[in-house]
Amino acid sequence: MSIDRGTVESVRAEIISAIAEVRTVARSEHDESRQTTADWLDARFADATDARGLREAAADALSMYGGNGSFSDVGTAESHHAITNLAVALRRGRSWFLRKP
Repeated sequence: MSIDRGTVESVRAEIISAIAEVRTVARSEHDESRQTTADWLDARFADATDARGLREAAADALSMYGGNGSFSDVGTAESHHAITNLAVALRRGRSWFLRKP
């Protein structure tokens, strides 16, 4: 069975899963900042149920990726993996080609 990565629901589910991974790694590394960010992201995507809302939420979330001291600064392989997966999922959320199932 293949996963349809083009629907709003599938992309949103991928983002929510990536947020959960970030939260899990942050807890294991006692990274309160990323735990707080994961909570914010969960709240931001809770209402993102259509393509426009998902694109807007993904754009807001991607604004955390920037220079030194940004969300993308990582210190472990586990953090790097979780943050990279989140970034990939968020970029999918910015697509103008999301469709309903």
